[in-house]
Amino acid sequence: MSLSSLLVRALSDPLNAVGSRRAIGYLGWNVPVELILAADAVPVQLGALPGCGTELADRFLENSFSAQSRIVAQRWLDGGLDALDAVIFSRSDDNAQRLYYYLCELQRVGVCKGPKPLLYDLARIQRGTSVAHTMESTRALAAALRVDESRLPAAMERVAVREKMLAELSKRRTADEVPLGSVAYRIERGARTDWSEEFDRSLQEWLSNCATGAPRKRVLLVGSAPADDRVHNAIEVDGTVVVGEINEASFLAPRAAVSGDSVETIARRYYDRTNAISTLLQSPADLVSAARALRADGVIVWMVATDTGLAWQAPRIERALREASLPTLMLTSKPQTLNADTLDQIAQFRRTLEVA
Repeated sequence: MSLSSLLVRALSDPLNAVGSRRAIGYLGWNVPVELILAADAVPVQLGALPGCGTELADRFLENSFSAQSRIVAQRWLDGGLDALDAVIFSRSDDNAQRLYYYLCELQRVGVCKGPKPLLYDLARIQRGTSVAHTMESTRALAAALRVDESRLPAAMERVAVREKMLAELSKRRTADEVPLGSVAYRIERGARTDWSEEFDRSLQEWLSNCATGAPRKRVLLVGSAPADDRVHNAIEVDGTVVVGEINEASFLAPRAAVSGDSVETIARRYYDRTNAISTLLQSPADLVSAARALRADGVIVWMVATDTGLAWQAPRIERALREASLPTLMLTSKPQTLNADTLDQIAQFRRTLEVA
């Protein structure tokens, strides 16, 4: 099957790739997929689906929940996730953490059934006790998933191979001739959803033959992780190309030093990852350096209203980018769905880049 067909299958519904195998879902960006693979299960990242209503979820969730969380709740309540053995919720994702507690309570009072909810309690503070807590949480999660520790080295290698290809894709986007950003981001989303070896083969073939072009203008997209291709498609008009993203979804986990204990290595890797992206988003100087490395002609900072943690960083990010003379469009406190006003702002920003 071609990579394009695999992406359609995975992104139309991540459960399409499950088949009859044991499957474990997860919500959030910092969940150790290695543990799911070592538990002889199919990892399924849950998120937004095209055309999925949220009528049941709206009865229980406030407006502060993200669109992805609302859709996961909807599918949980209507039985659409019953095929999953369990679902892991990342504590480092505020929406995922809150949804975990809501669903546990709804199960307790008998409103719904569904898979077993599990919380991955990854600490975010940079101190020794946080590292120790994350290692303890990782061991607890491994036990809950019934991980076969003898399978962990192979699972870690499996993830390393996938991320090596994604790193190659990111490298291609720094060149003079680049693939469309919407295509690259679609591949990154699919790579978190379809963990089949067929996907690896198709991605490798695509990397060997991918179509590229010289963009007229290069844009860096910073902030919230888009749930689909619409933000990229709105930007990529008349030769403008998104050459990179800085958000929790697109950030590859750094390779932790391998210790004799595989669970400890995995725990350290995800602890380092969540702190690395937090540090980057809180360091405007590093964002400027990233934009320079990508030779960005402009930066769009897109933050959805439900991503409350990012809002505190917006003024510092804007000031640093403007002081660096990087044309910047601030789109903050936005709804998940692009509205006419946002589309007009993006179009006007593209026109200013053309005359710059």
